[in-house]
Amino acid sequence: MKFATSPRIRITTREYMTKQEIENTYRQATKCIDDAEIKDAFALISSLVNETGRASLTDELERLNMSYTFMLKYLEQGVMDPQRDDILFNIRQSLYQLNDQCYIGLMEPASPEVFYARRRELANISLVSIVEEYREELKNLSLAQSVPEQQRDSHAILSRLHQVEELETKLFNRVWSTFPMSTDDTSTIKLCISGDILPVHTRCLLVAALFLGLMKFYDENKLLLLLETYTLSDEPQVQLRALICAMLALLSHKKRANVSRSIQSRIEALHEMAEFKQDVWGIQLQLARSRNTENIKKRVRNDLIPNIMKVRPDIVDKLKDKDSQIIDLSGIEANPEWQQWLDDSGITRKIEEFNAMQLEGSDVFIATFSHLKTFPFFKTLSNWFLPFYPAHSAVVENLGAGKLNLAEVVQHAPYLCNSDKYSFCLSLGALPESQRSMMSAQLEEQDAALNEARHAELPDDRRRRVSIINAFVQDLYRFFKLFSRRREFIAVMDNVALDMTDCLPLVQVTRDAHVLELLGTLYFKNAFYDDAIKCFTRLESMEEMTDEHIYQKIGFAFQNAGDYTNALTYFKRYELLHEDDAWNTRHIAACHRALGHREETLDYYRRAEALSPNNVSLTLTIGHVLLEQNETKLALQQYFKADLMENANHRAWRPIAWCSFLLSDYDRALDYYDRISRDDEPTAQDLLNRGHVLLCQGKTQEAITTYRQSLRLMDGDCKKFRAAFKGDAVELRLHGVTSVDQALIPDAVCSNPNNN
Repeated sequence: MKFATSPRIRITTREYMTKQEIENTYRQATKCIDDAEIKDAFALISSLVNETGRASLTDELERLNMSYTFMLKYLEQGVMDPQRDDILFNIRQSLYQLNDQCYIGLMEPASPEVFYARRRELANISLVSIVEEYREELKNLSLAQSVPEQQRDSHAILSRLHQVEELETKLFNRVWSTFPMSTDDTSTIKLCISGDILPVHTRCLLVAALFLGLMKFYDENKLLLLLETYTLSDEPQVQLRALICAMLALLSHKKRANVSRSIQSRIEALHEMAEFKQDVWGIQLQLARSRNTENIKKRVRNDLIPNIMKVRPDIVDKLKDKDSQIIDLSGIEANPEWQQWLDDSGITRKIEEFNAMQLEGSDVFIATFSHLKTFPFFKTLSNWFLPFYPAHSAVVENLGAGKLNLAEVVQHAPYLCNSDKYSFCLSLGALPESQRSMMSAQLEEQDAALNEARHAELPDDRRRRVSIINAFVQDLYRFFKLFSRRREFIAVMDNVALDMTDCLPLVQVTRDAHVLELLGTLYFKNAFYDDAIKCFTRLESMEEMTDEHIYQKIGFAFQNAGDYTNALTYFKRYELLHEDDAWNTRHIAACHRALGHREETLDYYRRAEALSPNNVSLTLTIGHVLLEQNETKLALQQYFKADLMENANHRAWRPIAWCSFLLSDYDRALDYYDRISRDDEPTAQDLLNRGHVLLCQGKTQEAITTYRQSLRLMDGDCKKFRAAFKGDAVELRLHGVTSVDQALIPDAVCSNPNNN
């Protein structure tokens, strides 16, 4: 079936383009403009213009084609034109927009996407009329609420509140679905956002609407308006949201925004603002943290929560609320009698890690709240970007107009983003009053503790701005990950290169030495080694960089990324400055080992041992290196040395036992495997190795019994056991075990695994 693309009646008999043909042509035209293949771009866009049948688009295409033709003619004639670059730039920008307009015009009549649905719905409604109607309803609501409490009609007020919120949604939809943004609409939005004629939360929605439109199609007027909002607004919520949205839009539309003189000029003007650099750095760091959100989500869901649920049953019973069965974690810390047990179990450490991540701005609650985005509230697109405020109808209806004390506590909770605050309040709607009171008390307590901790770190104003940035980035992350129709938008939060240091209009700020150091450390901590290397190498090249430890950081990042050659380069640069650094020497040895450099590996490990003579791990590592090089006797000496150096851990017992086996000292090997069984927790590998010793001693029956014990620790997986047994085939053959016996023994072990 053909995809209907235009409501007009055709005179010719040529068929309509299919949806796939339209999309392919649109993408090809965009690429041609990106690559400055202008003639090809004209041909492709011409087919789209013809498909729309719109005279205005045809006229615009002819105008651009004429300008380009004259430019080529003057070039051919050798005419010097100092404005040629500007003319070409303007032609390309106009072609981009014309291409977008054609695509939208062809898709709009029949596409089910929400963008086109809103355009069809609001096509004949002006932005000014919606603003005027909205302001009128705000006045009516204010009048209704100003009546003395005993005379108020709560149902009428709630009805008016719904009308106001419906108009907010309508205003949001009208702005984000508008393309391209006209001069009149731009002026109207600027007046609404920069002044105080609309509530703060509505101004925030307008900012989000501009951004959402940019996540469909690039519109320079929208991007400029976001940047201008940062300058004009005196409300931090509006200002910072605008800057975050502008930065993400710059990242999403690099090829078009990077070459825009208007964008560059506007950003240069922002450098004069006192908070600009600090705000950009704060946004950079939070965007970098957001890339680790899925890992944090897994840690909380798979590690923290399961371990807390393993708390001793008698303690759990004391922590459960009699009605809700909710565990009150604050009660854990309240009883000092449990502290030792909590420390020993590791739960204290995990809670401390959780609190530390929370304080540094990591998104620790997404695992908890992601399943609470199915409320009808979140089916409305604009609600994903709505700042939390207690007077919203969803909050009032779920908590009751007289129960807003809890909503006010939630409003000031610094560790929940706006989206999660709404989720929290919506989920409380069905709970009894006793549970609400309990949660309110817990929130107030945690709120006070977190505010005290943050107050010690940052001044009040800076702390507030960082909190706004962190919360809104988390709101955006939830939208792009959880909204049911998220795939209809540019997935900017999925971008593996979510790194503002590559955003050309902002590099003067984003590549500051201070923020590169913070970003590099953050990326390295979260195992984004390529990004860490990029930040650290940029930092290294700066004239003001005098800290030679940067060589170690770059080397360590390369080492963890598996690039041992480059890692060696940087570790050796540091070695030239600090030859006696044991840590650096050890890592040089590790890189040589990974690259198979036998002599250099042992040489550097010996140097490291001389610098750290009491390091048991290093002594063991040298033993491993010697064993890899088939120097079994020397390796055994290292292991004995390591065993004498430590009293409790017995890390050398296993390699001593294996080396003894390799050297045919079966009695000593068996003695050490017996020590492991007696004083440690034997693994499947330990029992397999013990079986090898018994087999080589001719004690076949005992060997098979021990092999069966190893099999049981492998959960009875015979395939796994056979693979492990065959892995030692060379060693067994060298010790006299025939290939026939090696073939039969796994069958004997697996034929009756439970027989001792």
